[in-house]
Formats: sequence, structure tokens, C-alpha cells
Amino acid sequence: MGSRTARRRRTVMGAAAAAGLLSVGGLAAAGLVRSPSQAAADTRPPPPSVITAPVVRQVLRSTVVLRGTFANGRTVAAEPSSVAGTEAPSRPAQLVVTGVFTRAGRHVGAAKALVEYSGRPVFALPGAVPAYRDLVFGEQGGDVGRLQKALTSLGYGTGRDARGVFGPGTEQAVRALYRHLGYPVPVSHDDSTADTGGGRAEAGPAGTPAPDGSSPAGSSSAASDAGATPTDRGTTVEHAMVPASEVLFVPSLPARVVSVPVHVGDPVKGPVVTLARGGLTLTGQLDPAQAGLVTPGMTVSVLSEATGAQARGTVESVGALVTPGDGKDGSDGAQDSGDAAGGGAYRPLTVKPVKAWSSAFADQDVRITVTAAATAKAVLAVPEAAVTAGADAHTAVTVVTAAGGRRTVRVTTGVSANGLVQITPVGAGLDAGARVVVGS
Repeated sequence: MGSRTARRRRTVMGAAAAAGLLSVGGLAAAGLVRSPSQAAADTRPPPPSVITAPVVRQVLRSTVVLRGTFANGRTVAAEPSSVAGTEAPSRPAQLVVTGVFTRAGRHVGAAKALVEYSGRPVFALPGAVPAYRDLVFGEQGGDVGRLQKALTSLGYGTGRDARGVFGPGTEQAVRALYRHLGYPVPVSHDDSTADTGGGRAEAGPAGTPAPDGSSPAGSSSAASDAGATPTDRGTTVEHAMVPASEVLFVPSLPARVVSVPVHVGDPVKGPVVTLARGGLTLTGQLDPAQAGLVTPGMTVSVLSEATGAQARGTVESVGALVTPGDGKDGSDGAQDSGDAAGGGAYRPLTVKPVKAWSSAFADQDVRITVTAAATAKAVLAVPEAAVTAGADAHTAVTVVTAAGGRRTVRVTTGVSANGLVQITPVGAGLDAGARVVVGS
């Protein structure tokens, strides 16, 4: 009996489990079956909605961003090719760098040895025009006048010498300058010829040949003296001079050292030191498509991503179109990888600084941001898509009310920048924070 009862119980429980499984399976199958109307309802697009954006109050700035490069501007270099004679003459076998006293990036003053070659100094003096000849006793000209002015500014008076005439007073000042530098005074030789009475005539201009017929350093020989012999000459007089190979004239001091490409012991085969004659210059490469947005006088901000240095300036000029390879960009047909748009055409844009550029910008590639337009104060602004124009050519925005309604507000537009446009309501009120329709 017990065994029969147990079998019945198991049979009932199995049937109940099977019925439960069939019920669950039926429910699952029913969920997978959809009528055509249900399928259409499920794929129907959602009801249309309105896309809005807030009215904001802010200062609007329209900017143009481009790349630019700082250059050293005008430079002057010392490139010695000979050694001037001195009161204690020496004959160096070759020109060799014997001292380097500065380095690139430094600011140097007047009358200080920057580099020394074969025992002779290279130094700077204030002057607008680079030295183009040796300045010797008896010479006249504007360069002599600039030398006199430089000597006077350093406290070395030129006596009664007329402006632009290298006379005894200027010579004494040159001697004092070289004593200050700590170097032997360079000299030129002046041969005094005997007069008809057997006496010595006044020493003539420096630059006449030496008694042996050679032209000493710092002098130029005249064709009429080429055949002179020692018997034709009187006593040789040495006068202080300033060799062009030793002096660098720069408009203002201190001046920035651009490069010192030599070391002690190097032979002199080119420039030994280069100074910047003017300040740094910044030139940007403006996309021609944006040229119409930029005019001289616009505000500019400059950022060097490499150093973090920042500065402000204004647009000084926008140049004519330059196409790499046409010879106008100085590339001689080679395409400059730094050109705008990966080597495409550009308009050179020069930037004038509010104050002198910092030397930290030297040789830096920088980002230039030009403020093409700006509002004087915070104004109401909306996304450009919110402004519509009617058949009457009037512009307006559609405002969504708190209750969900809509009202049209006529506006006038102003400066646009970064996707926003300035608006001024005409008649109806409109405040910051209101929602305007920009799409649906």
C-alpha cells in the first residue's frame, strides 16, 4: 500500500511540473508573437518635439587663429679677415679664435670684448649703420661722426675735432677706448714727406703706403703713391684707428646676441659673433580665405605653447598673397613646411607688440589669435539657428513660454562669434534665460 501511494504522489507531482513548464513556455511564446498593428505602433516615429536653447548675456568675440614665427629681424655680424697692426706689432700666421666671452641670448653693452681672435677684440658700439670701412686718422664722413658720437656717449671726448672729421681729439678718444678694453691700440701708418724747404710737412691722411711700399692694415694706398720709394718719404707716423673687423655698430644697446658659432681654438672662417640690430619681429601666415576678416589695428594675443610665454599686440599689416615656390617667399622654389595650410598660399601678417617682445620668444613658433570683432560690453546672444527672417526681411526669434506656448519676438542682429549672434529686441521684452527655438 505504501509503495502504491508513493507512486501516485510522484505521478501527480510530475504532472504538475509539466503543466507549469507548459504555462511558462506558452507565456514566452505569446510575448514573441505581435500583430501587424502592434508592429506598426512599435516602429512609429516619436511625436515631434521642439529643440530650444537659452538666451545668454555675454561679451562676444570673433577670432581668427593662425601660426606665426619670431625672427631676429636685422642682424650684424663680425667676420674678421685680417688683423690690424698695433704699436707693438705682431704677425699672426692665421686667424684663430682666442677668446669667447658671451653666448647666444645674452644682452651685451658697449665697449666690452665679446670675442677675441688672434689677440684682437670684437666689441659693440652704438650706431645706426654697420661699419663698412676702417676708420683712420684724417678720414671724413658720416661714419666718423657716428664713431665720435659713440665715443662721447662713453665719456671719451673728441676735443675740437669737427663733427665727421677723424682728427687728434678723436684719435685720443680711440686710444682711451682701447686702454679701457685692455688691448693694444690698432694703428695706421702716415708717411710725412719733406717740403721744398727741407722741413717736414704736416702729416697727410692715413692710408698711404708704408715705407716698404706695402699697404698696412686699416689703410688704402693711392695709385699716385704706388711708385714711392723710401727715399721719397720722411718719417712714418702711427695714428690710432678703429678697424672695421673689430667693431659692431648697433642702433641701441644693450643688444641681444643672436649667435656665437665659434669656440676657442677654431680657425676664423666666417662670422664669429652676430648681434640683433633691431628687436624681434613676428610674422604670421594668414589663410587667404580669412584675409577679409583681418585689418590693421585689430587686437592680437600671442602664445608660445613650448614655453608658455604670452604677449599682446596689434595687427600692423597684411601683405600680398604669397604662393610657396613662386620665388616671393624666399624659398627659391622649395616649399616651406611651415607655410599655412600645410604649404599652401598665405598672406603674411605682421604683428606690432604693445611693448617690446621678450627674448623668450626668440625663434619660437607661436599661436596668434586676432580679435576680428568684439562687443564693448555683455550683450544678449542666441545661437545663429534661432534667428529667422520673414518675407518682410525682418529677423525674429521664437520664444517658448513657461506654459509651452510660443511667441515671436522681432530682433535686430549684431556681432556673431563662435556660433552665437548678438540680438536686440524690437518692442517686446526678452531677457537672458528665456528659451528660443533652434529646431524641431
